[in-house]
Amino acid sequence: MMNTPVKQNLIKRRIIYVDASVQKWLLVALVMLEILLISGALWLLYVQMINTIEANLYRAHAVAKPDIYSLMRVALIGLGGLLIINIAVLWMVDRLWARQLATIIKPLMAMVSKVEMLDFSADAPVTRQHEVVNLAHTWRNTERQRLLNLRAAINQLDVSSEAPTAAQQGQMRATLEAIRKLLP
Repeated sequence: MMNTPVKQNLIKRRIIYVDASVQKWLLVALVMLEILLISGALWLLYVQMINTIEANLYRAHAVAKPDIYSLMRVALIGLGGLLIINIAVLWMVDRLWARQLATIIKPLMAMVSKVEMLDFSADAPVTRQHEVVNLAHTWRNTERQRLLNLRAAINQLDVSSEAPTAAQQGQMRATLEAIRKLLP
C-alpha cells in the first residue's frame, strides 16, 4: 500500500470586502438614474402614442395605413438610449471605483514594500483615511515597538569574554527569556 500524502483541509477566507459608504451612494445614484431614464423613456412613448392616436382618431375612411411603426421606432430609440447611457454610467463608475481603490492600495503597497525591506521607520502621512490603511499603520506601529523592545533587550546582554557570575547568568537568562517572548 502506498503512502499518500494527507491533504490538509485548507481554510478559505470567506470574508467579502466592501466599502459600504462608497457602494451605498453608488447604488443610490444608479437607482435614481434608472428611475429618471425609464421615466423619460415612458414619457417619450406616451407623447408618441398621443400623437399617433390624434393623427388617426378622426379618420373615418383612411385609404393609407396609419403610421403605427413610429411608436415602435421611438421605443427602440428609447431602449438604445437607455443602453448607451447605462454603459457610459457603468464606465464612469468603474473609473471612480478604480480611483477609490488606488487611494487605498497605494499607501498599503508602500507599507508592504517597506516591510519587505524590514524598514519600520515612520510612514508618510496618508491624505485619505481608510480602515484597511489604518489597520496596516496600527500593525506597523506595533511591530516597530516590538522591534525596538527587542533591540533594547539584545543591547542589555553583556557579552564579555570573562566567565559570567551567577548573578550575571540569571540576568542573561531573564534577558534571553524577554527576547524569546518578543520574537514571533
